[in-house]
Amino acid sequence: MRDCRRTAEQVWLADLTIRNLAIIDEVEVSFQPGFNVLTGETGAGKSIIIQAIGFLFGERADTDLIRSGEEVLSVSARFCLKNFGGLSPTLEELGLDAENGELILHRELWRSGRGRCRVNGQLVTVGQLKAIGKALIDIHGQHAHQSLLDRDTHLSFLDAFAGPPVAELKERYKEHYRWLLEVEKELKELQQRESDRARQEDLLRYQIAEIESAQLERDEEERLLKERQILLHSERLVAALSEASEAVSGDRKSLDLLGDAVSALKRASEIDTDLTSLYLLLQQAFDQAQEVGFQISRYLSNADFDPNRLEEVEARLDLISRLKKKYGPDIPSILQYAERIKADLTSLETQEERIGQLEKERGRLRRALAELAWQLSAERAKAAAHLERTVLRHLKPLAMEKTRLTIALIHDEAEDGLEKDGKQWAFGPDGIDRVEILIAPNPGEPFKPLSKIASGGELSRTMLALKVSLQDRQQIPILAFDEVDVGIGGRAAAAVGEKLREIGQFAQVLCVTHLPQIACQAHWHLFVEKNEVAGRTRVSVRPLAGQERVHELARMISGREVTAGSLSHAQEMLQKAQASPR
Repeated sequence: MRDCRRTAEQVWLADLTIRNLAIIDEVEVSFQPGFNVLTGETGAGKSIIIQAIGFLFGERADTDLIRSGEEVLSVSARFCLKNFGGLSPTLEELGLDAENGELILHRELWRSGRGRCRVNGQLVTVGQLKAIGKALIDIHGQHAHQSLLDRDTHLSFLDAFAGPPVAELKERYKEHYRWLLEVEKELKELQQRESDRARQEDLLRYQIAEIESAQLERDEEERLLKERQILLHSERLVAALSEASEAVSGDRKSLDLLGDAVSALKRASEIDTDLTSLYLLLQQAFDQAQEVGFQISRYLSNADFDPNRLEEVEARLDLISRLKKKYGPDIPSILQYAERIKADLTSLETQEERIGQLEKERGRLRRALAELAWQLSAERAKAAAHLERTVLRHLKPLAMEKTRLTIALIHDEAEDGLEKDGKQWAFGPDGIDRVEILIAPNPGEPFKPLSKIASGGELSRTMLALKVSLQDRQQIPILAFDEVDVGIGGRAAAAVGEKLREIGQFAQVLCVTHLPQIACQAHWHLFVEKNEVAGRTRVSVRPLAGQERVHELARMISGREVTAGSLSHAQEMLQKAQASPR
């Protein structure tokens, strides 16, 4: 197992483990960076390996795929990542991390229909696996998801090919587009509020007036509750205070006696100074008793126990209770609410002015966006013409020399679009352009979308030509091909092999093929074979090198019977391919 931390490659599939898929019981496959080819007899299980990768990345799977007699199908893969920014946003969005430069994916399917997916041990959904797969690998085959068939990807292909001229304009456009969205969001909110602004203003003014007219004080409720307690029990309070006053200073006997005791103790302390502290303590008690009597008398003379005051207090507390039900749990909260709605009222009163400002800003941004959008479209048109010529040049040696291809920039009219020449044009975060690659593989045929006309082989070769055209600007780092050799042979097959080897310089390529012209170009050759063990079919995969690889190429040249001539031819093909600088 190769250590991801010791590699300079950006991203590649290192190991694949398949259990109980179709005729495969268990197989482990190690891949290398560059161009990997899988060969073997027809029916050996080569395409199942590509199918397993598709299953891993979320393709629909029927339980019929589970190997006979088994209960669960599973596929695991280890990917090495290094400085691959294209996948980072997807992982961040899913809350995942590529530990030690590795990404380990696992998916299983039970015969009951239950499934489970994991990324670096963390449970994820099938949809999340698909999102990772979309950024990580492009699969081309009979059962595969193919980005070339998705028109939404054609714009990204074109922009990647166009490079800095489009990238810089696109960034400026996106910045203005974000500003427009923010302005329109605020404007929409204000316009929605404008329809009932008068009603809101009336409500806020009423609430402010109701709170302010109450003239609330922060600690008022506590004071009123205390006062109500006193008023409710005023008779008991007066009786208790009167009794206390009588006891302290009613007929002066108590104070007189206490005063006599103070005088006596003073005389005693003059004889024995140790009694001074007692004298002072009793003197203090005498003074405090006098003060208590004075305070009780003053309290009783000043107290207002008018029944009308109780009614006033009850009414005030009732008002506070009603305000609390409307505006907050206590008086401070009510006062805070009043300050807040005053600010809201001010905002509403200036809303009309703000709407006018936003409408002017929206108009300015839309004019700026329209100008940038058409500049961006013009640059894309230049890049499209160049990309068309480049892809066609690469298609010629791939047995598609009569193919015509065009990259169409489509503009749709729409209400409330960007204005130009008196018309409104639909626009989005990437501009006004819809891009679609159209193809006519045979003379006399009209251009049609790739999904309507291209066979598996034509589609794969078109992707080959496109990927070679993009080269280091490509965004998906792993390509898997299962039908790239359909309908070709001879020099065309050799050209396909050379293109795959070329792509292998900047991306990892996995390719199933029956053609020696393609297989000899691979940097890494894997042989898939099927055997019968204990009455059951078993599939194995092993790397080929040296004479084993020559022998396999010879088999592919001559069929089951390997001859001296086919061995010599295979040796020559391999030497010539490996001598290529690519």
